[in-house]
Amino acid sequence: MPSVLVDTGVWIRLFDRRDGPRDREDVEALFDLVRAHTIVLPWPIAFETLRTRLMRNRIATSLLEREMKAPNISFLDDRDYRDEAFKMAIDSPRSGRALSMVDCLLRLVMDDRNVKIDYLATYNDADFHDVCARRRITMIPGDL
Repeated sequence: MPSVLVDTGVWIRLFDRRDGPRDREDVEALFDLVRAHTIVLPWPIAFETLRTRLMRNRIATSLLEREMKAPNISFLDDRDYRDEAFKMAIDSPRSGRALSMVDCLLRLVMDDRNVKIDYLATYNDADFHDVCARRRITMIPGDL
């Protein structure tokens, strides 16, 4: 089964009902595509998604819990990437493209040939297009 890495922004937009109706349709259509695959979920993505504002919404929390406990979710231990992600994030402004530590970690996961990633679901194409092109990872919704 193909695997998809889902960026934090996609998770948040799925459960944040402040988007307009058209945006809701787009987000739900995207997640319908994502649900058909194994979802690789590094712990830092879960940490970012389970932030305080979202957790105050009981309905969103319940839906998010159901999604993250689904059988197609595969939590990824990020231990092997932490030190390098930290270094990359600290160094990233000097390279001309400031990246969060979580984005650095996602880039490392996608670059790891031992981790099967077929798709990246993100609304932040600019920070990942190079690694996705190099590893032939299809970006969604960008490539749809």
